[in-house]
Order: sequence, then C-alpha cells, then structure tokens
Amino acid sequence: IQQYVQWCLDNSTRIKVNVRKLPPSSVEIAAMRRLGTIVCRFFFLDGRTKAIDVHPCDTAENSVAKLAEKIGLQNTEGWALYETGVNREAHIPAHCYLYDIISSWEIEQLQDRTTNNKKAQVVNNKKLSQSSDNRFIFRKRLFRQTKEIPGDIVEVSLLFAQAVHSVVRCDELPVSEKVALQLAGLQAQVIIGDPKDGNVELYNKVDMFLPQRIRTSRFNSDVDWIP
Repeated sequence: IQQYVQWCLDNSTRIKVNVRKLPPSSVEIAAMRRLGTIVCRFFFLDGRTKAIDVHPCDTAENSVAKLAEKIGLQNTEGWALYETGVNREAHIPAHCYLYDIISSWEIEQLQDRTTNNKKAQVVNNKKLSQSSDNRFIFRKRLFRQTKEIPGDIVEVSLLFAQAVHSVVRCDELPVSEKVALQLAGLQAQVIIGDPKDGNVELYNKVDMFLPQRIRTSRFNSDVDWIP
C-alpha cells in the first residue's frame, strides 16, 4: 500500500483548473495497479502516428505540448486535439482530461454492447480498451495569420496535410475550382516531383488530387480530367 500512497502524494501537487468528470476506465485502473500511465496513440492527417505516455492529470493542452516536443513543432498556438469515432468528430477543450475521454469511449462501448445484447443477462467481462473506431487526432483549429507561411517546416508539412484532408478527402471547405487545382498542383509536385515523360500512372488517380464536387462540376467522368 505504501507505494500507492507515495504515488498519490507525488501527484497531489499538480494544480488543475478543472476536475475529473467521469469514473476511471478499466484501462486506467489496470495502469494504476502497476503505478503506470496509459500509452495513447495520436493520429496526424498525413497518415503518421505518434505514441506518448499520458498521465492521469494530463489535459488536452498538456498532450498537445508533449506531441509538439516529440515531432519538433516549434509553436503550438492554434493546434488542438480532436476525438473521432463512428460518424462524429469533436474538438477536445484544452482543459479536458484525456482519461475522461477514454472513459467516455468505454462507457459508450458498454452502452452499445448492452443495447445490442438485450437478451443477454451477463455483459462480457473482458477488458474494454479504446475502440478501434475512436481516435485522437492532432490538427490545427485556430488560424490567426492566414496570409503568412510559417517558418517552421514541421508546421508547414502538417498544414499541407490538413489542407489535402479538408479539401480533397472531406470537401469541408467550399474552395473554388481554381484553388482546388492549385492545391492539386502542389500535391502532384510533392508526390510525383518534376514532370517526366511516361510517368503518368498517378495522374490517372484524379480522386487523389481533386474533391468529387470539383471533379463532377465540369466533367461526368474522371477520365476527362486526364490529359
């Protein structure tokens, strides 16, 4: 018991502006039994992932700072964490504890299992970890200097990936055809490099470069976009 008391004493000095709102998840309980933390995987919009240790007292703001240090991001202003699941994506407030988010995922998963097993009298007792459908996403939320290109190459890379995600994959931004084609040109330069004779395979994958809204606004078929 002494080791658990000492752990509580060591961590009782961490002052936070908010309190935990949900009971600990089974994953957190397992981590506390070994006096450890939960290793969480965070997803970036360029397809990369990074794993970091998340402390029970860590908020979204703390995790953003840890991620920034790990990937070499110089300035965290405007960057935030999101949680995604089936048909949902929500911003995680800076003061929110990530362990509460993990707990909410487990509660939701338990409710879904109970709903889907109304006739069952006993709920499966195996550990419920983070569902594969639930993820932490690292992305830019607030853009203050929209006309200035950051000097940090890491931030530029992340912003480029977010632009491709928002414009091409999700069509979240109502960009014009001109802007969409400019972004497509940048993508082609990044992915393919300088034009070379005979290197046309990737050019056939129009959906990699343009959102469906733009593709169908001019031509009925993607083939018509290929020179």
